[in-house]
Order: sequence, then structure tokens, then C-alpha cells
Amino acid sequence: MYDLRVVVEEVKGFCDLPMKVGDYFEVKGGKIIIPDGKYICLWALQSIMPLIPLKQRELSEKNDWVNHTKRISCPDPNGLVVYRLDRIDPKTKNIINEQKENKLKKRILVDESKCSGCRACESICSFSHYKFFSNNLSRIKVEKNEEQGIDKPLVCRQCGNALCVNICPVNALTRDEKTHAVILNQEKCISCGKCSEACPFDSISFDTKGFPLICDLCGGEPECVSRCATNAIRFATAGSNN
Repeated sequence: MYDLRVVVEEVKGFCDLPMKVGDYFEVKGGKIIIPDGKYICLWALQSIMPLIPLKQRELSEKNDWVNHTKRISCPDPNGLVVYRLDRIDPKTKNIINEQKENKLKKRILVDESKCSGCRACESICSFSHYKFFSNNLSRIKVEKNEEQGIDKPLVCRQCGNALCVNICPVNALTRDEKTHAVILNQEKCISCGKCSEACPFDSISFDTKGFPLICDLCGGEPECVSRCATNAIRFATAGSNN
């Protein structure tokens, strides 16, 4: 487990306690340690407490939200004191730079409200992989709901805990170290279809030979995104505005 340092990073309002920028306390195991002469607001502590045991545990999954969440505000709307939870390296006793170690990978994000149903994404996807146009061979699909008048792009979500990778009986699916995309090794694949069954987003179809069609992010520059005229799909990190 990690030890933590919880620091007042910013005071956006008026804290009448008052908590000041730079005030902190530490968490070592089950103990909360407050420097002599200092204190911690009970109301703020109540908000912080649920996150403390989560930040203390060591996580192997890089996409887990806990790895990327380290700020929390006190519940007082007038105070708006922002606290930062820093993990402490158990060996060096230094603060761990989690932004550097756990940087989120980009993925294809979908805004179905902007999709026009033109299917240019499907066409360019098949062409970039097979050098001819065939929507059936596209790794991104556009699902049309005639009753609601909605066109919804379906594409691999690049799940942090990818069920398709976990369930493959022959380890034909792996993660690209650079892009974190799911990559298929056709030499190992036995076309059992288990990956498609496991996908909770119905994003895996098959080519004419029975191999799964899974988005490989085009090596980090998705062609489908560059061809989308309405920005219904974009290549970015979750939660970003870029």
C-alpha cells in the first residue's frame, strides 16, 4: 500500500477555518498524521475519506480511474478548497509523479449526436487496411436507428480491462505498447469468435476468413477520424476537450 500526502492545492472561495494553500496531512497505513499546530477541516475530511483507501492500493490497470484522480473539493460551496492526494514512493519516500507514469492513452471518442450517417469512416477504414472499399470489412460500423433517426458509430473502446484480450484461448490478442490498441495475431487466431461474444459494446465483427475486425487505431493516426466531416468521432483522451 502507498502512503499519502493530502495537500491543500487551491482555495477558490473563502474558507473560514481557514485552510491555506500548502497545508497538508499524511496517511500512513491506517493512521492520519497532522503536523504539530495544524488541523484538518472535518467537513473536508468526510469528502476525502472515500478516496483515501483507493489511492493507497496499488493498481496494475493503467486505465483505472483511481490512477488519474487525485483532486477533490471540500463540500462547502463558499470555501471550494481543493485538495490533492499524492502517493509517496515507499522506497524513496518522494512524491510519485502519477501524471507521467499513468498518462491516459488516446482512444476514439464518439459523439453520436453529430453523426450524419455518411459512412465515410467505414469506407476509409476498409481502404486503409485492404486497399479497396467495403463497409463489411470496416473496423468501425455506423448503426442506424430508423425509428429514432439516429446514426451511431460503433468502434472498439480500447477498454482498460479488455475482455476480448482476456478471453482469447490462444493469446491471439495483445496490446500495442505505444497506442494501447488491441492487436490481432492472425497466425495464432483460431476464429472461435469468443472475443466478439465477450465485447460489451458489440464492436467486433469478422472478415470473410473469420478473423475478428478490431480497431488497431491505424498505428496512432486513425484514418476514420481524419475523414469525419462532422467531428462525430475524435482521437483524444477521455474527458479532454481536444
